[in-house]
Amino acid sequence: MPSRHLLDLKKKPEADVKKNQEEKKSAVAEELFVVGFAKTIIAWVCFFPRQAYKIFLAIGHGVAGTANGFLKIIKGQKDAMSDSQPIYFDFAPPPHWSRAVGAFVVVAFIIVLPIKVFSSYEELNEQKDKIITQSFEAYEQLKKSDFSSASMSFASAKKTVDSLGFLVNHIAALVPKVGTELSVGNGLLIFGRSFSDAATILQEAVNYFDKDVLVTDKIKFLQTKVKEAIPHMLVANSILQTIDKAGGVLPIDITPIKIALQESTKALLIFDDFSNTLLDVLGDKHFRRYLIVFQNNNEIRPTGGFIGSFAVVDVDRGEIKQIDIPGGGSYDIKGQLKELVISPEPFHLINSAWQFQDSNWFPDFPEAAKKMMWFYEKSGGPTVDGVIAINATLMEDLLKLIGPVDMPEYGRVMTADNFIEETQKIVELEYDKTVNKPKQVIADMTPKVLDKLLKIDAKNLASLSEIAHNAILEKDILVYSKDETTEEQLSSFGLSGKLRDISSFTDYLMLIDTNIAGQKTDGKIIKEVKHESEIAEDGSIVNTVTITRRHTGVKGTIFSGVRNVNYLRLYVPEGSEFLGATGFGAPSGNLFKSVADGYSPDKDLQRIQGPIYVDPKSGTRINNEFGRTVFGNWIMVDPGKEVTVTFKYKLLHKLAVYSPEKSAKVSFKEVLGLNNRFITYSMLVEKQPGAKNTTFKSYVKLAGSQTVARVGKDVALQNDGWQYETNLDSDKYYGIIIQD
Repeated sequence: MPSRHLLDLKKKPEADVKKNQEEKKSAVAEELFVVGFAKTIIAWVCFFPRQAYKIFLAIGHGVAGTANGFLKIIKGQKDAMSDSQPIYFDFAPPPHWSRAVGAFVVVAFIIVLPIKVFSSYEELNEQKDKIITQSFEAYEQLKKSDFSSASMSFASAKKTVDSLGFLVNHIAALVPKVGTELSVGNGLLIFGRSFSDAATILQEAVNYFDKDVLVTDKIKFLQTKVKEAIPHMLVANSILQTIDKAGGVLPIDITPIKIALQESTKALLIFDDFSNTLLDVLGDKHFRRYLIVFQNNNEIRPTGGFIGSFAVVDVDRGEIKQIDIPGGGSYDIKGQLKELVISPEPFHLINSAWQFQDSNWFPDFPEAAKKMMWFYEKSGGPTVDGVIAINATLMEDLLKLIGPVDMPEYGRVMTADNFIEETQKIVELEYDKTVNKPKQVIADMTPKVLDKLLKIDAKNLASLSEIAHNAILEKDILVYSKDETTEEQLSSFGLSGKLRDISSFTDYLMLIDTNIAGQKTDGKIIKEVKHESEIAEDGSIVNTVTITRRHTGVKGTIFSGVRNVNYLRLYVPEGSEFLGATGFGAPSGNLFKSVADGYSPDKDLQRIQGPIYVDPKSGTRINNEFGRTVFGNWIMVDPGKEVTVTFKYKLLHKLAVYSPEKSAKVSFKEVLGLNNRFITYSMLVEKQPGAKNTTFKSYVKLAGSQTVARVGKDVALQNDGWQYETNLDSDKYYGIIIQD
């Protein structure tokens, strides 16, 4: 199909076309001659100033002598030229004269180049339609995912452009508008070929996933192809950055394409870095055994949700060799625990004995995983190489991808829409009380889900990748490995669930909810967190954090129509001074269980939480752990109601003053008497795994200062400070640089 430009050209009378071509040729010639001549003069003056001066002087003498000769001819003195004195150029060959002459030849050649472009203009115009046709074919092939053909078409178009000659291309680039269009066109052809080459390579890897080979072999093949594709993607990105500044030459906004390409390239680079770790986790070189815990985040716990079920999985080169899922779930090992330890005090509402199902008490997943492994192994289980935690909401996303799972033995077909509700009915109400295996449905369903995932079509790999990406950001999957190197890699990719280093942040916040005897109500809770900070003139910071929890469930509804009972912990910068708390309410004291004989304090719990102080007025428990200060208290809300609570505290440190080392810039300011102070404020908010439906709002007051820069698109400036609002679906941070 001819391009629209070509069709328009054919509609015009031939005379008009020829006239326009002649006008363009003339304009191009004039512009190129002026540009070329100017470049010659400027280059000579800049690089050979002494020689240029002498040449100009000689040219001046010559012009003057010649003009004098012409005047004599005009006056009738026909013998004037013969009588006139010889003209002498007043300069001798300068030192290194041969180099200077050579340079002059090069510079003079630049003046001649426009003639070449002028003579080739017709050729350029004739080739235009061929280039457009080839580019259009490449574009159509890209749309059809025929990347190999697209690459060849882009290459043909680029070859046609290159055939015009080096001089034509590079000198034409000097002409306003013409040069810009030529540059953009060349860039698009290079971009198209680079992108097509990368897509062709990656298509090979995708097709390989349909082969009946080991999962680890598929990953290794993909690893190889990604390494081949990355250089082409980097070239495409680099070219697109240049084209983006084309100044209106393109008829469309390519920003969305640019962003998509950047994200795709970033994903390839991440996979390239992570692939070896993934192979290690999948047992490529060594057999691996994992403890997999299934967490129901409708009953929220620190690492994501209540551990209702678990599995022990043996993996060898990506293949699941054995999977053991107890039908009784996490309660199956309850009576096998050989060491009796006291549970964290809030758990005394349901049980003063600490057991496996409540082992995920610590918000730092590596510590929680070690405790899960401890309970499992102390209950007679084998040693495992690591722990994988999976939240129920991730299963919903996977079911959207792989489709319904038929469960005829339960008279159901599990889908993304009914999975949580139906499994809760089976687990809580419909299981065989005689056999007493309430979690058998999880044991029966998991192999079917895994089988579908391992046989996923290549066309669904992108969707699976997106699900995995979101699960990592939202912390719906966490992985711990006993191997230190692997664990370090997992942490660098956000998979380990390890709490972040907060030493470089001005302020910090993390809310950890723990549902204790509140049934499956957290899916009905909508939470708003408001952080208000006042910074005094001396830099001291006082924060007030307000948390509102609204229960949207209907009273009497199965599982969710009851009171939500939550033990809330607020993690803030270490050393923060507690100033007060309001709105909290604990369950009645007589509901808490006393410690039975034979139980001793848990050493890990004592080591991590340290001594605890209880505020007599509000009942808030205060301690330090993981390099943070923790305020803990109870908040309960009934269906259809909402409850608001507040914490007020003062940070140990004051707002830091930015003091760069001495530099020319600083000295200049001092000379002018500009004693400005630059102050940085940064805030990190860590998301609890499994937490949903949470908004975060930060309001900071700092009067008499001017904002210089901000980090974070959701930051809004105000007269007396700034504010920041976001949906807390992942870890968030923002920063401000202010001038005092």
